[in-house]
Amino acid sequence: MFGFSVLKKIWAALIAAVTLLAVAAEKGAPPPEGAELTGSDTFVLTDALLRGQGITTDGTYYYYSGNFFLSKSTLDNRQTAAVNRFAIPPRLLAKGCNHIGGISWYDGKIYAAIEDGSDYMHPFIAVYDAETLRFTGEYYELPQSLHIDGVPWCAVDGPNGYLYTAEWSNAKALNVFRLEDMSFVKTVPLSMTLDRIQGGNMYAGTLYLSADLGDAKPVYAVNPATGECRLLFTRNVGAATETESMTVWPMPDGSLFHVQDIGPDRYYVTVRHYR
Repeated sequence: MFGFSVLKKIWAALIAAVTLLAVAAEKGAPPPEGAELTGSDTFVLTDALLRGQGITTDGTYYYYSGNFFLSKSTLDNRQTAAVNRFAIPPRLLAKGCNHIGGISWYDGKIYAAIEDGSDYMHPFIAVYDAETLRFTGEYYELPQSLHIDGVPWCAVDGPNGYLYTAEWSNAKALNVFRLEDMSFVKTVPLSMTLDRIQGGNMYAGTLYLSADLGDAKPVYAVNPATGECRLLFTRNVGAATETESMTVWPMPDGSLFHVQDIGPDRYYVTVRHYR
């Protein structure tokens, strides 16, 4: 019989081989327009499941979400620091919730957008301890009338005490909630309609959003106070790639934007870094 150490070696070899296939599949894409790609991290198989929906950072760790999972890793993505494989709490599972989307870090907490696709009747924000990734017991149901297609992402604006969401399909306004109790504050009309937004992050007063649109996969910059939107850059990673969330943080290599994609064959996830 194979010993555990042999099985570990076989699994490591499989991961290495599949990673090489994934990296090879990524080659040949056109360069981005309006930004420079500085590097990427690729995750396959079970690691991809843990990192396939959301990404955020506190400047020390990356935090990731999968459909049912939360995990955190060092910024070089070489060491996993914590994992929660049962991140959707039972009380939300009982309401049909089956998908964690984008996540946002602020003040030692992870704020996670959770929805019950494909019914989209119960959009939630759940709060987790960033150190352990354990559910804090704190959760809030958002108005379904503002989230017809669910709540695929959320972004915390800590200095102003807000949390932002928007419709996934053809969003014409930004939804603003008070962070302390998720009470609805207002909507901010957007200067342009934004479609298929998969994730967002506040940085230095600007809300940055990633969209799963065509070949370009654009990144937008939004003024959350006025709703003014502009196209920041296009990533050109191909229509078959599914864009997910993004986070913004300055890294030693000069990169600032870190965007998460599911590969065309669905067995790997790539985080691309741009400056």
